[in-house]
Amino acid sequence: MDDAAPKPKKLARPASFAVPRAAINALLDAQADAITIGAYLTLACHTDRTGEYSTASLKAIREHLNVNRPRAKKAIAALCSIQAKVSAPTITAAAPKKRGKQSPPQTAPIVYTRDAWLNLNRGTLPDGPNERFRIRHVLPTFDEPLKDRVWFGSGLVRGDADIETPLLDLKACGAVAARLLLAMYAGQDTDHWYGVPPDQFPWSYYTMKDETAGAVRVIYATSVSRKGLTWALIDRINRATNQKEDEKARQVRGAACWPALTALESSGFSYWAVVLLDHNATSDNKDALSIHADADIVCDLGSPSPYGPLSPAEQGLGARYVQTAAELELKAVEPPEYLAVIPTGQPGMIAGIYRLRFRVTDPMNAFVEESLRGQLKTNTAALKKLNYLRKLKKLASLKHGD
Repeated sequence: MDDAAPKPKKLARPASFAVPRAAINALLDAQADAITIGAYLTLACHTDRTGEYSTASLKAIREHLNVNRPRAKKAIAALCSIQAKVSAPTITAAAPKKRGKQSPPQTAPIVYTRDAWLNLNRGTLPDGPNERFRIRHVLPTFDEPLKDRVWFGSGLVRGDADIETPLLDLKACGAVAARLLLAMYAGQDTDHWYGVPPDQFPWSYYTMKDETAGAVRVIYATSVSRKGLTWALIDRINRATNQKEDEKARQVRGAACWPALTALESSGFSYWAVVLLDHNATSDNKDALSIHADADIVCDLGSPSPYGPLSPAEQGLGARYVQTAAELELKAVEPPEYLAVIPTGQPGMIAGIYRLRFRVTDPMNAFVEESLRGQLKTNTAALKKLNYLRKLKKLASLKHGD
């Protein structure tokens, strides 16, 4: 008998799926409701490696969104009627041949049923070995390369240990919230912000006070308020239905977007990561604060959200800054407020930027690996700068993991 210990099971990598930007734009242009958006995400989550052929049935949509069969069929019908703006002539049925130059199609459906696709005479579908793997819907890719599409973590559809029915929760958040979430996924900047860019989306502003000790400046962040909900974004996710909309109706429409943002936070779809930036906020007036166009993240400081942060790197130097302030015998601010230690005279601010909980986290995806590497490099550089300031104050250097 072999008494050797059994080999540990290899853990499955986090799953993900990609959606063409043309499809997301079409859903937003159509002002799709939460059930229609959830149905599309369900179909997309069950596609093959190409992101085109989906095995998801009406049953999957009914289970993920808790809707009856007629409502699920209505959602599919809506998806089949929503048209994406395209330029490639290969994604729709060929028009009858006519003499002369043919113009490429201007729009195409974002979803085809199995029967509709087969009626286009585009060849057989790559069905699997049994009924479970039968292709039921086709989601055109609009010839977008995988790397250029919008990526989602499969947990957004399948759930995780904390949120079992995310699409049902998204349905409860409402149509505006569902469209806002789509826009946030499409707008993610994992290279520079490691999340949702604050120059295009809302962000959290911390009121700041500071204290100096020679060459060292300590910034204390206190009360928080949300900023940055632009009319460009409002019109994208909650478009006016009346062309003769007056100013009062416009303000009501815009105000409806803030509860949608709150719903996404409280339901666990997004969280804000507190970061130290190397520029102060810019403003023409008190109510129009914005992140400086050239701002960079100096380091992460953590997150007050129970649903974040996802990455250990997002803890950043928050605890080390608090420790340094305490050793300098300055007033340390306890969580959920934050502080940072920077050189005196150098601009800086503490802000919260939104990140998506169900994002792609598998480092096998090249853009994820690059983002994590960049985040680690940023926090490493910040630790070196902090140690330089500690040295000026004759404090011991801190190491990674301290």
